[in-house]
Amino acid sequence: MKRQITFAQYRTIDLFLMVILLVFAEVGIYIAKATVYSGQLFQASPTGAIVALVMMRWNGWAAIPALLGGLLYGALRGGLWPYGIVYGVGNLLSLAALLWFRMGKDKLRSEALPTMAFGLTVQVLMQLGRGIVALVATMADPAILGQGNQLEPLETFLSFITSDSLSILLTVVALWIVRRIEGLFEDQKSYLLRVQQQELQVEGRE
Repeated sequence: MKRQITFAQYRTIDLFLMVILLVFAEVGIYIAKATVYSGQLFQASPTGAIVALVMMRWNGWAAIPALLGGLLYGALRGGLWPYGIVYGVGNLLSLAALLWFRMGKDKLRSEALPTMAFGLTVQVLMQLGRGIVALVATMADPAILGQGNQLEPLETFLSFITSDSLSILLTVVALWIVRRIEGLFEDQKSYLLRVQQQELQVEGRE
C-alpha cells in the first residue's frame, strides 16, 4: 500500500523547498550583480516574490522565508551582522499583507490587478519595515551599520526604502506569472481538497 504523508509533513517539505529556491535565487542574483552586471547600480531580490507566494500557500508561515531571506540578503550586501538583522526583522512587516486575504484568496488570485497589488503591498511593506528597523538602530547607535555609514537616521530610513525599488517590479511581475500556473499561487489546503474531490469524481465515473 502506498504510504501517504500527513498535511503537516507536506507543509514542511513545501516550505523547505521554497527556502531552497529562495537561497539559490538570492545567491544567483548576487553573483550576477557582482560579475556580469558589476557596473550597474541596481539591486534586486527575489525574497518579496517568494514570501508573497508562500503567504498565499501557507499564510503566516511566510515569516520563515521573510526572515531567512532578509538575513541572507543583508549578509550578502552589507557584510556586517546588523544588516542581516535590519533586513530579516524588517521583512516581517510584510506579514501585514495577510489582510488582503479578507477579500478571499480565490478572488485575489483569479484577478490580475488584485494579485499584482498584493505583490506590491508585500514588497513595499518589506522595504518600509527595513527602514523602520534601520531608523531605530541608528538612533540607538549611529555606528551600528558601520563607520562608513555617514547618513543621518532619517536619511538611513529613506535609503533602505528606496534602494531596493527594482524588487517591486520583480515581485509584481513574478506573481502575475505564477498566478497562471495551476496550484502554485493557491492556498494549499484548498488546493489539496480540490484535487482530492476531482480524483473521487473520476473514480466514481469508472
